Amino acid sequence: MVVLLGAIGYLLIQNLASNNTTNNTTNNTISNISQGTTPVNQTTPSNTNVNISAAKAKSIASDYLTSTNQGENLTTGTPSLKGGIYYVPMVVTNNEGQHAKGTVVGYVKVDAETGQVFGIQEIMMY
Repeated sequence: MVVLLGAIGYLLIQNLASNNTTNNTTNNTISNISQGTTPVNQTTPSNTNVNISAAKAKSIASDYLTSTNQGENLTTGTPSLKGGIYYVPMVVTNNEGQHAKGTVVGYVKVDAETGQVFGIQEIMMY
């Protein structure tokens, strides 16, 4: 009788222990997803529609500044790609204006797929 009660108690304890392990695993998975980590079976999106290089985007932005008579005291810097758009910095080339040489005063936005210029995004300095 004692052996039977002991065996039943042992099985109940093992069952409870395995349920706790399962619950802990489930909770960890949920907390990992909510903390922004990517589960193994998911992939992150990539920029698949990039047809022009950063160097080409820089050249397009430079041509745009020249054609709109805005490039007299400006040069273009190293582009950065964000959301399918190249942001090409407009950098001051001399100290004759109100900004010091090397100051980024805005960005020329160039579509990474087509090379179309979306315009200029100015930086508010003051």
